[in-house]
Amino acid sequence: MGEPGGITDGELAKAILDRLPHGVAVIDPARQVVALNAMAREQLEGALEQPDGAPARCCDLFRCHDPKGPLPRDCLTELARAANAPLPEIRIDLPSAAVGDAAWVTATPFEQPQGHVLVALRPGERADRRRRTEPHWTGRPRLKVCTLGRTRVESAEGPIGGAWLEHRAGQLLKLLVCERDRTLTAEEIAEALWPATGRGAPATVRYVVHVLRQRIEPTRSSGDPSAFIVARNGGYAVDRARVRVDADEFAAAVEAGLAAFARGEASAASESLEAGLRLYEGDFLADEPSAEWAFVERERLRNLATRGLLAAGQLALDAGDPDAAAVRVERAAELHPLDTGIQRRLIALCLLRERESEAARRYDALRARLDRELGKRVDFELAELYVERGEPLRIA
Repeated sequence: MGEPGGITDGELAKAILDRLPHGVAVIDPARQVVALNAMAREQLEGALEQPDGAPARCCDLFRCHDPKGPLPRDCLTELARAANAPLPEIRIDLPSAAVGDAAWVTATPFEQPQGHVLVALRPGERADRRRRTEPHWTGRPRLKVCTLGRTRVESAEGPIGGAWLEHRAGQLLKLLVCERDRTLTAEEIAEALWPATGRGAPATVRYVVHVLRQRIEPTRSSGDPSAFIVARNGGYAVDRARVRVDADEFAAAVEAGLAAFARGEASAASESLEAGLRLYEGDFLADEPSAEWAFVERERLRNLATRGLLAAGQLALDAGDPDAAAVRVERAAELHPLDTGIQRRLIALCLLRERESEAARRYDALRARLDRELGKRVDFELAELYVERGEPLRIA
């Protein structure tokens, strides 16, 4: 929709933002700055240009993980995503004195596009000794649940391990993390985990919730509300503001990398993809292979990992490193051993690297496995790949 005088909505919004007395910046899931208004450019002038020419990142601008800064162990945008709400302000020393010499900074996540964070800066004074508008706000209880591979639970005090993760309390935590964006009723929980409980389901669930809370909050006083497992509308959920899940961090980084790959931004795509893929240590809740309630999320994340691996392989191939490309495509092939399209790419990479014997072995193994498990034939001949060897190879 246009505005009087031929000004578009987008131009009007930019003009308004540029006239604000406070800085506004948008950070993407890869922690890169993707938008700034005029005041933010002035406030952050000294840090926007990185020595290696790479895009400015959140941690470069706001002194994240700086032992002498206000967030010695944290990243501003990660805290905002974990809280899923606006953060209290912190004071940072600015890299440039163009507009004051410090700023009060807050951050809040966007619902759309998901994973992006809006950061607002208002002028402050370096002489102000306060670090935060609310003391110790980053010290609230937090829990991290690692779900990619075997499940691990970490609190601020350290790992919370033990056999309990394989028993009822651990199963409940895994289910709530799998369904982390909604509240589950006691009946839904019992039906998913212990369908034989029948009419005793609510009492069983209440007891297991009690045990789970004791496991992950051993110092919580009786009667105090749980920091991590909340009761809501007759059901239970993880507190998304305090419980971090590695699958979310993986997905945000890989999706940002795929978006950069689609835009042709090779360096940014590679950095985000590699950061995300390092988190993919195995399938989602690999220690619950038969849990039907985990199938959809497991498949979603596996497919996202596959897309990320193929894109990373293409980037490596484009950079002239077919060996690195083969490593990534082989990992994708392990995730989908019966996918003939991925297997074909891997065999073609073997031929490109002049590894004919390996190509033949992989082809024979694929043919035998397809016949044994699906009763199907391979839909391409090895000879075809020999003929195509001189042509440009596309992986993603």
